[in-house]
Amino acid sequence: MLSLFSDKIRRVNSPTKKDVLKEAELGDCDSAVLYRLPFEKEKQLIIGKTQVLENGLSQQMLSDTGFVVEAFDNKRSKGVFIKTGYSLVYASSIPEEVEPEVQRIFSELTAAGLPEEIDFETYKCQFEQMHCALSGGDINKVILSRAKIEKDFPRQHLIQMFHNLCENYPHAFVYVLNSSLTGLWIGAGPELLLKDDGQQLQTVSLAGTLPNDQHKHDWHPKELIEQQLVTDYVEKVLNANEVLNYQRRGPSTMAAGQVKHLRTDFIFQKSYLNGNLVDLLYDLHPTPAVCGMSKNNAFQLIQTVEDYDRRFYTGFLGPVNSGCFEFYVNIRCLQLGAGQAALYVGGGLTRESQVEKEWAETELKAETLLSVIKNMRNLQAYE
Repeated sequence: MLSLFSDKIRRVNSPTKKDVLKEAELGDCDSAVLYRLPFEKEKQLIIGKTQVLENGLSQQMLSDTGFVVEAFDNKRSKGVFIKTGYSLVYASSIPEEVEPEVQRIFSELTAAGLPEEIDFETYKCQFEQMHCALSGGDINKVILSRAKIEKDFPRQHLIQMFHNLCENYPHAFVYVLNSSLTGLWIGAGPELLLKDDGQQLQTVSLAGTLPNDQHKHDWHPKELIEQQLVTDYVEKVLNANEVLNYQRRGPSTMAAGQVKHLRTDFIFQKSYLNGNLVDLLYDLHPTPAVCGMSKNNAFQLIQTVEDYDRRFYTGFLGPVNSGCFEFYVNIRCLQLGAGQAALYVGGGLTRESQVEKEWAETELKAETLLSVIKNMRNLQAYE
């Protein structure tokens, strides 16, 4: 809930410009984050200083206040911790005294190369490599991802795009961030990795994708198998961390914009965790929903077949506040480069997968952000 992240976050209705600049400059800030937790009305802003996660998150960082951005493969790309220098909670729009500072940080584009977009034939070759590995029996599921390049991205409307995503996708964790070490990212993802509210811990298994439209689409064996694999994995991790007394809710259908997923929730008292909280977090990450099963074999297959570094796509991110945190898997996201953006999408392959259907699924997932980009372009045309 929002209250977990409000006790040390300054609520600002109408700060003076002098106070804002003084507070923001104290920490030599180089980063800004806007985010909105699922089903919350209020948005939150953090302006802070970026620190590199050399060896992943530590228990000490989970007790700090700031924002975490972890990579899919943190040996290949280092994650970051944005330590809060200034923060506020707002309902509708950023106070006008604060917005110039946010716009300044968002306008400073860090040079970061974007991956190349691949066509269907290249995707088909990658699919066939992975499908062959699936047929071998050591891997039951693997995620094949790709990037779509969007040119002429309306960057001047970035804050408005964030607000539009909040309005259109109430179920999602919505964010936009820029730092000297990550570059500029924006996303709206539905998958909770791990949440600690001080009393309880919560995680989910999320898998299976179908169109979310007026036509009836029943879950097929392919999606049900996908979801069960992820659920089994989460239970295995919880048991390995000696979490023996947890509540399991689901599976149920969860709407996520243009698509819907199957979701199962796991909730347990923090006192039931006999292991280390950081160990539990990294045992869960990366989940089978973004990597595969068995995790190590699927991870290696991804590194072999995909011809780009996912960086923070399919990593995790979210706020921490004095021992409470809420981390989400970074899917349905895009990375901004000079004059264009890379939109990342992926899908879970099993032995029953068909290449045409998998390609179509990634196109459908891309609509979560593409529809908002289209609206921004329409806005730009009327200026």
